[in-house]
Amino acid sequence: MIYLYETHEVIGGKMEEFSEAMRDRWKPLIEQGGLARVLWFWELAVMTNVSYTAVSMTVIRDWQSWGTLVNRMLNDRKWQRWNRDVCQYRRDVVSRLLMPNPLSPMQDVDFASVGKGTDDGVPGLYLLDTGWPYLGKMEEYIKALHEVYAAQVAAIQPPVITVVAGWRNCPGSGRWHEAYVLSKIHNWEMLSVIIPYGVPPAQPGDWMMEGLKYRDRWESRLLRTESWSPLK
Repeated sequence: MIYLYETHEVIGGKMEEFSEAMRDRWKPLIEQGGLARVLWFWELAVMTNVSYTAVSMTVIRDWQSWGTLVNRMLNDRKWQRWNRDVCQYRRDVVSRLLMPNPLSPMQDVDFASVGKGTDDGVPGLYLLDTGWPYLGKMEEYIKALHEVYAAQVAAIQPPVITVVAGWRNCPGSGRWHEAYVLSKIHNWEMLSVIIPYGVPPAQPGDWMMEGLKYRDRWESRLLRTESWSPLK
């Protein structure tokens, strides 16, 4: 399976209308025929990044399905109307095709189970980390993300965050030396202590030191699920 990761630049003041249009028009279009399934639809948390930005993550069955979807996007009349009408709410969108890392907890997705979990009405909070490993260190970085970072955060009990998935760009889709980790936040109060006080001093073997063997630059996005996001 492959994953479509999209960052949407929404027109100021149009986020609610854009979200509704994505739910009512775009989601049925991309899921038509069972070739794809929307997993998450997030808004960047206020005061943490660029204003009026939304992020979506969609799983696609295979490359043949992606080819069919691209043909529909360009030639189907419903898609053509969507591509025109969405400009009322969105300035632009940047899309990347991702493949799961070998050790990622999320590999294949059971389409039938998406969105079937209990919804308590509370938005989910996630961290989407993008890292840029040193040249030639891509494979080592991806391995360390799951064997070191994911293992260390999983060892914290009760859990503060857990790694949900890890991806890299498919060849021909974005930067080669770029990898992603999606983590769900379970205890925002504890995690938020980092904001005023910073990260505690690292000890040998800690990820904050180990990670520097493979990269020294990364970006973290704090994401909040919209009410209609299939996964919370």
